[in-house]
Amino acid sequence: MKTRNLFTLSFFLILSVALLAFTNDTEIKESNVTKSEWKNLKVLPQDISNDSLKSLMRGYNDALGVKCSHCHITIEGTDKLDFADDSKKEKEIARKMILMTRKINADNFNWENHPNPELINVVNCTMCHRGHTKATKMIN
Repeated sequence: MKTRNLFTLSFFLILSVALLAFTNDTEIKESNVTKSEWKNLKVLPQDISNDSLKSLMRGYNDALGVKCSHCHITIEGTDKLDFADDSKKEKEIARKMILMTRKINADNFNWENHPNPELINVVNCTMCHRGHTKATKMIN
């Protein structure tokens, strides 16, 4: 039993280190964006830069193997997306998952009392989703 627990702990430590090496850069950078430019950001900071927001969204695309239209609706009669619209349930699910991973990271990986624990990025979408919309099971 102790060997299995030690193996499991070792596996997750190695996985965490590996993910840190390949994680997206989600650090929020200084922005010249005015508050009025972003509409309906409920979980992400209002002052997030355009580059940081695009990078973060691309990371979600890769982690779940989806395109932007998975969470955002298309404006009728165009090929443009309405990023502010909340009518897709997937968008609300994504917000809840962002909050969940922030809490997991802040509660479990804030060893140095980071002043902004929401920026700790050990556990992320890819860890469980691995390119699929539904989290995948780990194979023992």
